[in-house]
Amino acid sequence: MRVLFVNYCLPAYLHPLLERLVAKGCEIVMLLPGNDDNNIGEGVKLSDVQNISYKIRYSRSKKMWYGKHALIDLKHIIEQEQPDILLITYPYFLHLFFDRSIIKLLNRNNIRLVIREIPFQVPPFGKIKSYFSQRPLYNENMESKSSGILFFIKQWGLMHIRKYVYSKAAATMNYSTAAYDILPSYGVDEKNIHVTYNTTDTEALIKERSFIQTEPKILPPNNYRLLHVGRLVKWKRVDLLIQAVKKLVNSFPTLQLVIIGDGPEKENLIQQAIDNGIDSHILFAGGVHDPKMLGKYMNEATIYVLAGMGGLSINDAMTYGLPVVCSVCDSTERDLVRHGENGFFFKENDVNSLVQVLDQLLRSPELCKQMGEKSKQIIENEINLETVTNRYYQAFKEILVINYNSAKKPIFALRKI
Repeated sequence: MRVLFVNYCLPAYLHPLLERLVAKGCEIVMLLPGNDDNNIGEGVKLSDVQNISYKIRYSRSKKMWYGKHALIDLKHIIEQEQPDILLITYPYFLHLFFDRSIIKLLNRNNIRLVIREIPFQVPPFGKIKSYFSQRPLYNENMESKSSGILFFIKQWGLMHIRKYVYSKAAATMNYSTAAYDILPSYGVDEKNIHVTYNTTDTEALIKERSFIQTEPKILPPNNYRLLHVGRLVKWKRVDLLIQAVKKLVNSFPTLQLVIIGDGPEKENLIQQAIDNGIDSHILFAGGVHDPKMLGKYMNEATIYVLAGMGGLSINDAMTYGLPVVCSVCDSTERDLVRHGENGFFFKENDVNSLVQVLDQLLRSPELCKQMGEKSKQIIENEINLETVTNRYYQAFKEILVINYNSAKKPIFALRKI
């Protein structure tokens, strides 16, 4: 099977998945924007595109009159590559509404259109006002984007564009079971919603895990060590985590917060720690992308905390057997963190709620251990590189089989499975 995978970048976590799909027999063509279209978050780690077994192509990216970028060479590349499946993500699938000739091209060539979304910050159809009143939309700088009549006019238009494109799609592939709550309102049949989950290279972390036990520790022993991993931007709410540490240090004098990551907020966060007199309790370790080094930090942590937006760092922390404390992330956390089993959710943007759950865990080493073991089991048995790859592969196979009710038999639309 041949898949044209359209994405806005090639993040480091996606590369192992693509390699594994190729090993299973998928022919992958990755289509990326050839120029910066500002869809990539600041500081996102991108993959080194050397030594790959899949094909990469680039298209010119252009900001359209409706405010989003489109890959203007998409139609031409589809004609050249002749895939069995076009797997396309936001915002690029919006262009299919405005250029209907792409849809016609897909139909003529029996190419399956598949929409790939989390979905995240997507309201149910017809529920724009109520959705954003409960879940205000912010950018990475925590600037409100969900106010004013113009915002709601744009969302109304986006809602109808999304419904049209979904009506032309054979299926969707989604990171989270949140898709079952959202996409049926856009007319997507539940049987055509494929939840793949998302993952980092858990196998690389698991391989390092046993070796790290025999090597010198990167930090001195401490049973009261919190860990945060992520880009240092405002919507990660590391400032909230620092506030929580200030409230906890009197009860736990040896408490330490290790912050792994870089970003535009780093200096502000360092100053916040100094101003609050807790800089001796906080270690800013900088960006760490090497699996072995990341594992050493996780191996010395007690609790993983994500105070704001995020996602994949939870997978890494669970691989190392850490209990997880988080609030809203990108909706993938609801499939990873089971409240009371391998971690706790706290009330979004509420420092007192965060302090309460951290206090509960810090006072119970046995509970931390039990929850950490549960985290490890979830990764090893449910959501890891192999299981996620299998979900992609199985979804591709199912999408390429169309059941015509009248014929009562499957018709295969692929060259080879």
